[in-house]
Amino acid sequence: MSALSPTRSFLDHVDLADPAFYATPGYERVFRHLRDHEPLRWNPEGSEPGFWNVTRYEDCLAVQKDSVTFASTGTNTLGPQRWTGDDGSGRMLTHTDGARHGELRRIVNKSFTPRAIAKLEPYLRTLIADSLDEALEQGEVDFVDTVALLPVASIAALLGVPQEDWSLLLELTTAAFGSADQDLQKAPSARASAALAHAQLLLYCQDLMDQRRTSPRDDIVTRLVEAQNAGILTEEDAMLFFDLLLLGGNETTRHGAVGALLAFNDHPHQWERLRADRSLLDPAVEEVLRYVSPSKHVLRRAERDVELHGQVIKAGQEVAIWHFSANRDGRVFDAPDTFDIGRAHNPHLALGSGPHYCLGAALATTELRLFLDELCTRVGSAELVEPPARLASTVISGFKHLRVRLSAA
Repeated sequence: MSALSPTRSFLDHVDLADPAFYATPGYERVFRHLRDHEPLRWNPEGSEPGFWNVTRYEDCLAVQKDSVTFASTGTNTLGPQRWTGDDGSGRMLTHTDGARHGELRRIVNKSFTPRAIAKLEPYLRTLIADSLDEALEQGEVDFVDTVALLPVASIAALLGVPQEDWSLLLELTTAAFGSADQDLQKAPSARASAALAHAQLLLYCQDLMDQRRTSPRDDIVTRLVEAQNAGILTEEDAMLFFDLLLLGGNETTRHGAVGALLAFNDHPHQWERLRADRSLLDPAVEEVLRYVSPSKHVLRRAERDVELHGQVIKAGQEVAIWHFSANRDGRVFDAPDTFDIGRAHNPHLALGSGPHYCLGAALATTELRLFLDELCTRVGSAELVEPPARLASTVISGFKHLRVRLSAA
């Protein structure tokens, strides 16, 4: 058996680590080919070190659940940091396994329970309603801007970030996650842009933690300070935790909401179906998450040699788990490329699986449910003014711009 794929394919010229590959429609067809013909494929060294790709649902699920064989303690996503190392490796929630991972989750778990999130619902609904009403008054808007503050306001409320700083944090998280796209870079290179944004977020967190040491509150930043006092976190660990929660809490819902509008625009019968029957809100949220799959992938490192599909993944090699591809696998989902808000069987992997199932799942699904409910109440139709501008990113299935003309319900 070989450590590399023994056959050549028409995809040999495709670099799955190139963010620009994902900026135009059509890349989904490449992953359909991989699921059907090359379910384990080696991506050779190009823009970054080589790595394996798993694209079928059963393989993505198995690799993500087996943290003994496939560890989270290295670099967590594709990106230029794979050349130089990731500061969060072995320290952040997404970069740890086993007992340490559980210890880190327990610091903030109670802030993300369904009961805790339910307390935010009136506040979130008002925020969404106001944003949509403002967009309707303007008529033609960039819907990416319309929904931009919803997720950052939600996670900021849990963290304890004051409202006057929400716009700043939105700007920084956009730069941090979108740095692979040249239009969003704040520095000469993607790595420099991301590093600059992350550094500003860490300094902001440090200042906020200093405030909580003298004036504690019922928020996550206070719990991070308490964890430092208990010897569970260093100050740098706490700052990385803040950075992770802010980024994760912002990007999934933001791009999920934009993707939802686009999906309903492409499937108007589903839009009318939801407007007529709000009991479909919960399955509609799950279908949006499956169909849009805001998080494209996560990366794992093999801890031992392991055989899969007749090939050997060597110890130390990295494996990309492509969530969005798993969520379009016809072996699991009927008519996987169809957007169906009444889908009965929908075990999607948009929020991960196993020990690393998304900490903020209750927050993300609540935000999207309220968003869809208010959208149905207030918006009758949305007409695309121009084709959507997709984000060049290996990490996020998202959009830079989506200009639409909204009509009131």
